[in-house]
Amino acid sequence: MQRKRELYGERERRKAQEEQLAAGLLEWSDQLDDNARIKLNKAWQDITSHHAFYNAGDGLAAYIRHLMLTSCAASVEPRQMEPPRGRLPIVDATNDQLLSLIEAEHEALQWLAENPYFGQPPYPGMSAEWLAIISDAPEQFRRTVNAILESHLVALSLHQNSELVPVQSQEMHDEVVECTTRLLNGQPQFAQAETRYQDALRELRAGYPDDAITDAGAALEDILLALGCTGNGLGELLKSAEKGKLLRAADARFSSALRQTIEWVKDVRNTGEAHGGDANYAMSDAWMVVHVVGALIIRLAAGP
Repeated sequence: MQRKRELYGERERRKAQEEQLAAGLLEWSDQLDDNARIKLNKAWQDITSHHAFYNAGDGLAAYIRHLMLTSCAASVEPRQMEPPRGRLPIVDATNDQLLSLIEAEHEALQWLAENPYFGQPPYPGMSAEWLAIISDAPEQFRRTVNAILESHLVALSLHQNSELVPVQSQEMHDEVVECTTRLLNGQPQFAQAETRYQDALRELRAGYPDDAITDAGAALEDILLALGCTGNGLGELLKSAEKGKLLRAADARFSSALRQTIEWVKDVRNTGEAHGGDANYAMSDAWMVVHVVGALIIRLAAGP
């Protein structure tokens, strides 16, 4: 069962986290806290507990064990991702070993997707639906992992090649997001835009790219309205901004491309084709739009 929204406790945690980030009391790091570990363990369990993986469990475990021993000289299993919390005698893994385990888990899923019948002939229970689940598992796991890492301020991203790499664009993220939220905060005329932009950031962290793009577009519309632009919809508002000299004529191609991306997502959602779990746009697309909109908000608020 997929839940679209976070529960109260997680919403409050993220709110406090954002406030501490803005105040300079928190920093991004490469460390996995206990809550992140619990969620990462659940991400693995959610994938591999499906019946499609029933006959693949031993193969996945052996593949991960081989990778961990060969590369890290440590036998770390997926169950060790969850912190021990006083339970019997499971040795806690180091942070580096746990990050290596994430890579090994993704590579094992990639291997299984390429070899779904490894060690056994095709059997009646392996339906086309189950084969599709196995095939989709690496990307589903990767997206979930990256959403968890971002929500717990871990500045690493799991790529399709099964490697965790530093989020090189974190400096841009901090500069754009912090500057945008600081600019909007406390100014009554921008209150609605601030709410919409914060919604976009939450959707981004929750791993819903279409929603993040839609909310970013709404924030941009609210900013343009607050600055005196007129019109129905983003296209007319951007034209009004050009006439009012908030945007230069030379910006037409840029604003047109941004408008088309945002309005395409809105059109798809309005026709009922996009739902909470769909990914018509990837997270990288949403990241780009949210940050470009943030940078544009900063520029628009600064005046002509």
